[in-house]
Amino acid sequence: MFGDSVFKDETTLFPEFVPEKLPHREKEMRRLASCMRPLLTGEFGTNIVVTGSAGVGKTATAKRTMDVFSKTAKESGRNINYEYYNCYTFRTKTAILRNLLSKKFHISTRGFSDEEILEMLMKRLEGENMHLLVALDEATMLKGDDILTFMHLGEFFGHSRLSLILISRPVEWKTKLDRPLAGHIHEQIEFPGYSLQELVEILTYRTRLAFKGSAITNDIIQIVAEIASHTKNARHGIEILLRAGKLADYEGSREVTAEHIREAKAAIYPELRVDVLGELESHELFTLIAITRRLRHSGISATTIKEIQQNYRIACEEYHEKPRSTMSVRKYLDRLEKIGIIGKVTGPIRGSKGRRSRITLYDVPASILLERVTKILESIK
Repeated sequence: MFGDSVFKDETTLFPEFVPEKLPHREKEMRRLASCMRPLLTGEFGTNIVVTGSAGVGKTATAKRTMDVFSKTAKESGRNINYEYYNCYTFRTKTAILRNLLSKKFHISTRGFSDEEILEMLMKRLEGENMHLLVALDEATMLKGDDILTFMHLGEFFGHSRLSLILISRPVEWKTKLDRPLAGHIHEQIEFPGYSLQELVEILTYRTRLAFKGSAITNDIIQIVAEIASHTKNARHGIEILLRAGKLADYEGSREVTAEHIREAKAAIYPELRVDVLGELESHELFTLIAITRRLRHSGISATTIKEIQQNYRIACEEYHEKPRSTMSVRKYLDRLEKIGIIGKVTGPIRGSKGRRSRITLYDVPASILLERVTKILESIK
């Protein structure tokens, strides 16, 4: 436990760590802070949407900006507090409200309705002359009506003391967005992916925080940046550095080598672990092949169950397996969604008032997922 390590402070590579500097997100921080400026007057709240793919700094930028803005506001005599919630953990308006009152004001809300809790919250904010800035990560996990309730607080109580930063991936947000929600959004900020050179600078900075000076070379950082550049995802590169450092420690090495990086790369991919794919049965893997073959084409972000069914039959023929029923394929899709490999988005049907579900992939490029699934099938055939 207390032997030599390549790390100076490995916790600086953990997902929840927010560094003091956010290279190549200075522009987004300034824009976000500018959107918060109305809070300084105390007359109006603001609702901001932050979108972007995984690993592009949405959460870290929001947290860092809220922290700096809150401290600056207090220096100007304004009482602005902030809270962050990941909606994968807090999946309802009720859960968020109860936690807010308990965490901020030490108030128990057991036995109270949502309306009563809202009134308690607003009265407390009014009494302490406080404005609350709440960031909701993975905001589309909440119902649209729940988000609207937070936005309507000013209308309900005559004076808004709560502002929102809604963080989401673009496809999910477009699916969630409807006219009532759109009418309450004051600003939307899109975060682009990182270029290779930007990733080199980001990973160099994070390496200096995490590793001892001689433990990792610029060549190793370049290798990791090139891996992460395929998805423009800094989190992917940071996770590889963390894993590679642990491998080096396990072997008693004083430096992180290219072999450590290659081994870490094989075991890590954002939102997808190798063991998850290994636990799938063959027809679930055929279903994934059907999805990835469709989504790897440029410009296609989602596919239909009908298209999946057609490609699924082709995959079964290639592997000399008898295709199963449409109902079975739907069950496979349900399981793949449950374990987080795919997602379902609902959109309008062209020329109709109805809506239908379409299948998409979150974070993992279709070409990479197809490669991994194919390797697994080859190993078991």
